[in-house]
Amino acid sequence: MDQAIQEREKQFYDEEWKKITVREIRGRVVIPQVPTLSGKRVLVCSCGTGIEAVQAALEGADVYAFDISETAVQNARAMAEFNNVPMQVQAMDFHHLTYPDDFFDIVYGSAILHHIDCDVVGRNIHRVLKPGGVAYFRENSDRNPLLRWIRRLAFGKPGGYQRQRFLFFRRNGTTDEYPLTEEEVRTLRDIFHGNLQRYNQTFEFFYLLNAMIFKKRSVGRKLRAFDRFVVRVLPFLRRYSFQQELWMQKPSGKP
Repeated sequence: MDQAIQEREKQFYDEEWKKITVREIRGRVVIPQVPTLSGKRVLVCSCGTGIEAVQAALEGADVYAFDISETAVQNARAMAEFNNVPMQVQAMDFHHLTYPDDFFDIVYGSAILHHIDCDVVGRNIHRVLKPGGVAYFRENSDRNPLLRWIRRLAFGKPGGYQRQRFLFFRRNGTTDEYPLTEEEVRTLRDIFHGNLQRYNQTFEFFYLLNAMIFKKRSVGRKLRAFDRFVVRVLPFLRRYSFQQELWMQKPSGKP
């Protein structure tokens, strides 16, 4: 990744994660085909708020976490201390992981792969996973042609947006990020020797109107309900959700 882009990302999230309030954490990290995280060594990538890292630790996982943002690292440590769970957290660039080979049972992340070089990062994930280990990432998606057209019309092409605002639409996120593309998914599939499954557990389309325009919880709840209704009536639309999940497994016996 270009150094200037990396610095912009870091500065953005150093400010963004200052809004987090330390609190008691509930819930759990749910990963398909992994019944429990208890007793597993788990890496939480780009830990951000620290919430998912704490959830994994509360379930009994041996948790390691990292983020490029020092603010995020402080958040994760504070969340862990408040919730009385052990966790090893450090500032680190995803492109330059320092963990040993074949070290983790699970590598987990949320909304991070679309920020970075999937070829470099995918190989890092594969390297640090134990044979048979699972990587699971919740990401946005560029698979919906209508959303792709609107995004490019309003904000410009990938590789550095020219605009952050268009009429009453406002982009969320950094200047340089772009939803995960089909080419990037193919890159990850190749790295994992074809062992990649794609999920669309949540259909998210009309809810984006709240994220970009209304920004009200009451409106958001109604739009989420409408999304659920739409995908029940037209289930084939699920693959065009703005949200997707990638499940990858390192083959047993592979270096």
